Amino acid sequence: MYRPNLRIHLPAVQLAGVFLALAFTACEKHETTSYRIPKEELTYSAPTAPAGDKESPTTAPQDASTSGGMRMLPGMQAAANAAPGVTYSLPEGWQDLGASGMRKANLLIADASGDIEVTALTFPGDVGGLTANINRWAGQVDLPAYPEKEIETIAVARTISKHQGHYVRLIGTEQSILAGILPFHGSTWFFKMKGPTEATIAQEKSMMDFLDSIEVEDTHH
Repeated sequence: MYRPNLRIHLPAVQLAGVFLALAFTACEKHETTSYRIPKEELTYSAPTAPAGDKESPTTAPQDASTSGGMRMLPGMQAAANAAPGVTYSLPEGWQDLGASGMRKANLLIADASGDIEVTALTFPGDVGGLTANINRWAGQVDLPAYPEKEIETIAVARTISKHQGHYVRLIGTEQSILAGILPFHGSTWFFKMKGPTEATIAQEKSMMDFLDSIEVEDTHH
């Protein structure tokens, strides 16, 4: 049987409508996608610890009992990372080098006789107690160990960040240490200045002002 070849002839306007409908459908299939761009990761180059720094994690000796250095025990770095934040005011002439490793602060005072370093560290517990810490520092400035009965003359009571702490003066022939020690909710903070004796003593007023400005974040109140 003969089948005629049927052709549908659509007006141009209808053809245009068909093409527009197809184009609209295709666009609907390509939905807009939102992308979250991660924050740029910044790399911080930590300042190099001065030679002979016995409290630096990279130079701390394994046998702290013979060197006077701080023994780095497992978990100390994690505890430091989890420690509360600390804020302070910078005295004139002090440079802030930023936190690094165990140190919550690295401050530097340039002096013609030699640079003075101020550091802030925190450790869990009492790190051996007041006497042990003072005598560890005494060894760093070539002073003899102090008997416990004399510790009160070396470490005087001082309020730091609204908590009871101690202020320590260890004056050696060539090097000296001025420091604040703060027991703080099961941990101990150390704010320590160390440098050439004459220059360090000249910075004592600034060190006092620095200690007075310290605010350790306190979530226990």
